[in-house]
Amino acid sequence: MSNKSPTNKYISVFMPTFNGDKYLAESIEAILNQELPKGYSLEVLVTDSGSTDKTLEILEQYQSKLQLTKIPNSEFGHGKTRSQAAHIAKGEFILFLSQDATPAHYRWIINMIEPFFISDSVGCVFGKQNPRPDAAATIKREVSSVFGGICAPDALLIHRDKSLVDRKTTNPLNTFFSDVNSAVRRDLLIGKVPFREVQYAEDQALAEDMQNKGYWKAYAPLGEVWHSNEYSVHEYYKRKFDEYIGLQESTGLLLSPSVRSLLLGWIRPSLRDYKFIYRDVDYGFMSKLLWYVKSPLYNIALQRGKYKALKHYGDSSAIEKISLEAKLRR
Repeated sequence: MSNKSPTNKYISVFMPTFNGDKYLAESIEAILNQELPKGYSLEVLVTDSGSTDKTLEILEQYQSKLQLTKIPNSEFGHGKTRSQAAHIAKGEFILFLSQDATPAHYRWIINMIEPFFISDSVGCVFGKQNPRPDAAATIKREVSSVFGGICAPDALLIHRDKSLVDRKTTNPLNTFFSDVNSAVRRDLLIGKVPFREVQYAEDQALAEDMQNKGYWKAYAPLGEVWHSNEYSVHEYYKRKFDEYIGLQESTGLLLSPSVRSLLLGWIRPSLRDYKFIYRDVDYGFMSKLLWYVKSPLYNIALQRGKYKALKHYGDSSAIEKISLEAKLRR
């Protein structure tokens, strides 16, 4: 499917890896079998930061089809490592994909870069995430609700906070963005709008910076991937702790810890989980029973992680510890 003819134009796909052997081979295969626009060739870049599972073994099987960089885990940074990849990439556009995200079809690349052809003002694009069928119910509902209601499944959505006519502010700045599945103009990343060197929420920080510099953010629902994090309850708590620490650090999120939310905030989302589980067609009978029991635990973990993060933000020793742990859990 890939266009292998000589060309001066490239599209780059970058994936950071760390102990991600479960879906890695299927993701690489899906990338390599993408249809490309006429006149473009594909470049695949991978940076591994100290994997100890079968990740490197899998990557070595594709050594002739990708460019692998190895770094110590201590040198990894969500913004830093992606910025380094942008500087070595040859692509006009660089697509970012997490190691557990798999393009859902062979036109993923074309659909992800399509918004760039609307206007040079489109600086970054994020695509749809479909939860894997057997994902934890709370995570599956969360992913489905976030990406299921943004816009029609075959539409393109442009986010801008100022009128295109008179530049007056008409909408609040929309910083939602995810480089689990995203595309960015490379010239902006190595020039006017680089990734910030932050440990978390580097993607939402990038979306904020893009819009503040006058560029638009787009959503491409046909640029689909299969993705849902596979966390235990305890891992989900840590993830949410990291997330809210990062959002405060990177985007200036202003929230206060609430004891009421800590004690009662898990109830409504658990009820939403129950409705979701009942209607879900992927879960079998035993899986439904399992998630009826475990979903409240995930929602309690979410509220606890959020509360702890909001309460401890500003504690430099806590932030340093979480930054280190976040690297190891990414």
